[in-house]
Amino acid sequence: MKKKIIYFIITICALLWVMPVSAQEVTLSMFPPITELFVKPGKTLLIGYTVQNLGDPTTLQFKVRGFSPQGDYGEMTIDNELISPIRFSLDNTDVTFEQPFFMKQRDTTQALLRIRIPEGTPEGDYYFAFLAETQPVPTIGGTTNSLAQATIGSNLLLTVTQTGLIEVKAAIALFSIKPDFIFHLFGKEYQVFESSNKVPVNLIIQNQGKNLIKPNGELTLKSMWGDKRTYPLLSQNILANSKRLIKTTDLNNTDPHLSALLSGYFVGPYSLSTNITFQDDKSQLVSTISFIGIPFKFLATIFGVSIISVFIILFIRKKSKE
Repeated sequence: MKKKIIYFIITICALLWVMPVSAQEVTLSMFPPITELFVKPGKTLLIGYTVQNLGDPTTLQFKVRGFSPQGDYGEMTIDNELISPIRFSLDNTDVTFEQPFFMKQRDTTQALLRIRIPEGTPEGDYYFAFLAETQPVPTIGGTTNSLAQATIGSNLLLTVTQTGLIEVKAAIALFSIKPDFIFHLFGKEYQVFESSNKVPVNLIIQNQGKNLIKPNGELTLKSMWGDKRTYPLLSQNILANSKRLIKTTDLNNTDPHLSALLSGYFVGPYSLSTNITFQDDKSQLVSTISFIGIPFKFLATIFGVSIISVFIILFIRKKSKE
């Protein structure tokens, strides 16, 4: 009897040992999500960030890292270390950079980031991320729980300039559609869509200058029948020496790799153009592409119905002669 009790206790302990522990819920918010500033060398700035812990109690630390744009869709690569002529510090009395501090559930803290731009700082753009990063929580056995780590950040875009002027130097890297068919006739290429299909559009702007730019403009679709539709473009940041896909304000386009997804019933030739200006109101980019809408499905249906009708008429005539 004693042996059975001992085995039972050992079994219960083993089950408790391997029983999975619920994961810690980490939910953080930070405001503002992005800050854009023009500043002269020799100046000092102070920015206040509000960080709220909406999940379980956790340990956080603050840090600043530089980042660079990556790819065509707004991605970025964050540096492992902070290397910059611009200096950062926290004005908080109880928190310093990369020093862990505890936050209770639904707790809110303020981070006062002081930015100093020394005299002689080269003009140009400097991109940083102010990060709040959770730290591994020690468990009962002394190990750390690495599953409950998260990082939230706010982008800080600094333009250092003596005059307040920026360099706008942009080009259209890609303006294209993805047709259903392409055919060549008399040395020309024609892009063709089934009339009922949507028209996917890609517009990528390349920033060849040393300052971030914001495109303003629209896509304009015109048909041979005189119809005209416009699609406003989002004014997205294009960082220095990078490219970015520019999307329209159409919320129905959820594909992150498409600028627009034009819907309608397209019959005949169409021209699709883009007209883009920038914050200096002087630079302008213009480009036009064309396509043809052909109702293949409708024509195939008419053809099928015609063939069937001919067979029915012939069959009826044959029967009537018999």
